[in-house]
Amino acid sequence: MIRPLLLLTWAFSLALAQPPRLTTPEEVARVEVIRRALPAVVKVTGILRDPQTGNEGPTNGSGFFYAPSRIITNYHVVQDLRDITVELFDGRSFPAQIFAVDKGIDIAILSVQGVTAPAQLTFGSSQNLSVGMGLVVIGSPFGQRNLASYGILAGVGPTSAEKNDLDPEVGSEIGDLLFTDARIVQGNSGGPVLDLQGRVVGVANATLGDLSGMGGIGVAIPADLVRQSVSDLERFGVPQRGNLGVTLRNLDELDPLLLGRVGLLSTRGAMIEKVEPGGPAARAGLRPAERDARGRLVSLGDIILAINGRAVRNASEVTQAIARFRPGDRVNLTIWRNGRRLEVAVTMIARR
Repeated sequence: MIRPLLLLTWAFSLALAQPPRLTTPEEVARVEVIRRALPAVVKVTGILRDPQTGNEGPTNGSGFFYAPSRIITNYHVVQDLRDITVELFDGRSFPAQIFAVDKGIDIAILSVQGVTAPAQLTFGSSQNLSVGMGLVVIGSPFGQRNLASYGILAGVGPTSAEKNDLDPEVGSEIGDLLFTDARIVQGNSGGPVLDLQGRVVGVANATLGDLSGMGGIGVAIPADLVRQSVSDLERFGVPQRGNLGVTLRNLDELDPLLLGRVGLLSTRGAMIEKVEPGGPAARAGLRPAERDARGRLVSLGDIILAINGRAVRNASEVTQAIARFRPGDRVNLTIWRNGRRLEVAVTMIARR
């Protein structure tokens, strides 16, 4: 006969030995997504030199295998980094090299030596995602690998946040972004953002608000944009999104009196400051600004007001709108030149 106390102890021990009970289909799906994805996610580490102090030290981000020996991460994670290594989910570390980069959307591909991917993640589509759907983020926040967070898709659209002050070209060609309340903090950058079928719908990129993630909103690069970039980088070595080959300046940075002299009463649009020789803008006859020896503006360059009939507000919108096109696409620009509104056709060409 088993005494009541012993029976209670045995039952309690048996309960502890059982796995936690998953109570909802969503919970089951979330656990399974994380379990399957973890072996494909890596911690990216390297040595970075502080440009202000000259001191060197380790820094880290995240990434994931999409091919047997290649990993996707953020460009800003590996920018100016040396001695890059990737640490797998089981703790093993291997050297890595930068295979190709796409600064415009803040993506880099790493080649890993000495190991074949334990698992690989596949891309889903980032089009027509539903606000409120569940999202899983996996990475190495604050250097602690193999951590996951969960939240919802909070929204999709452009951001008005300031660009990278150190390198404003990083991410300058991203249009719409994914926003989530799943925690994306320092160290998560470059890691996967997954739907509840385990498909990559975004790449973790930044946090809006508190960098600790407390009260902030996570930002991710849409998967469709990343997938197109990866395909271009593997085939050509450089991205193939549309590019005018110009340097642009916002109109609100210019003297309103100068704008008024050519009949412009609004600051909506972007002025062409410089034109790269041989680029799409140069071939289309677009004109840059003229400046004197002291750098003072003598005459305005062509001012871009609309792209394919859609008005643009500033230089950022021009860059992002043009980046949606591909080599060979013909784009109609509405410009302002010498007090007149003109239509100019520009053909996109492949980047080299």
